[in-house]
Amino acid sequence: MKNVILILSALVSTLSFGETKKITLYSVYEGKDLAPIFKPFIDATGIQIEVVDGKSNDLIKKLEQEGENTVADLHLDKDLIYFSKGLKKDLYQPLNSNVVTANVPANFVELNQNWTTIFYRSRVIMYNKNKVDPSELSTYEDLASDKWKGRLCVRTSKNSYNEALTAYFIHHFGEAKTLELLKGLVANFAVEPMANDRAVISAVAEGVCDVGIANSYYLPPFIVNDANFATRPFFPNQGTTGAHVNGVGIALTKHSKNVKEAKMLVEYLLTKDIQTPVAEYFFQYPVNAEANMHDILKSFGPFEVDQTTVGEIGAHAQRAVELMNEADYK
Repeated sequence: MKNVILILSALVSTLSFGETKKITLYSVYEGKDLAPIFKPFIDATGIQIEVVDGKSNDLIKKLEQEGENTVADLHLDKDLIYFSKGLKKDLYQPLNSNVVTANVPANFVELNQNWTTIFYRSRVIMYNKNKVDPSELSTYEDLASDKWKGRLCVRTSKNSYNEALTAYFIHHFGEAKTLELLKGLVANFAVEPMANDRAVISAVAEGVCDVGIANSYYLPPFIVNDANFATRPFFPNQGTTGAHVNGVGIALTKHSKNVKEAKMLVEYLLTKDIQTPVAEYFFQYPVNAEANMHDILKSFGPFEVDQTTVGEIGAHAQRAVELMNEADYK
């Protein structure tokens, strides 16, 4: 943390403030949850941070309606789907940050640096360790094969996580094969799609189904409570397309009035000393390779991630929704 404070102090010395500066963050996360993360930045720079929280689509609509009159300098959200929507509406400007280039692998950054991932997770296959041998598992596509008929649990299609996964399918396999894959998954459902990922993980553990699909960060809390919890993760598509990844991201708004200060906050969030505690607390993977992660994530082992940029995956978002509807994936 000392290194972060020194860097911030050096940056502040290059700024000229006529009054106390403030940056405004539109965020899907509540300000009270972000306050401990931002406190060292505020203490070191004197730059105040106002958090305006709300639901993802509401924040995008707010940014669009406010246009050049917006007070927002940054947009923080949980998913590439929402940043792709914001990008289509021309709500952002490039970060043009050397720190982003140095600290974040290229696949986690939109091609023109209109937004960057800051923490990520993988959408993995969850399996019951008492009923499934990991050697039986391989790819997302394999879950559509007959051997999994009546054995698969999934979350409803009406969420950004599955929109992003389907966009990944479209990018790598094309629309025709994606539709065939989705229909195969639907045919293998053990029960109707569930409300959330936690329900999927619990259903796998309880034997309602043998396998499921869920985000990696939802599993560790179950293991914290029960070291023998039956559900375990499998990272699919190793040696082929790599496992699908998605994550928390941040964008510089097109009409920011405090660009330099806003970029300072982004770069602060990408430092090792901030990435480590936040990633560990929320069971996320840090984008900064020098940062640490929670021991449970380490126990899951290393895995190959999809090297496609998040922006390229997001470009297929609308078609993903259409194909899920066509496949009768509720």
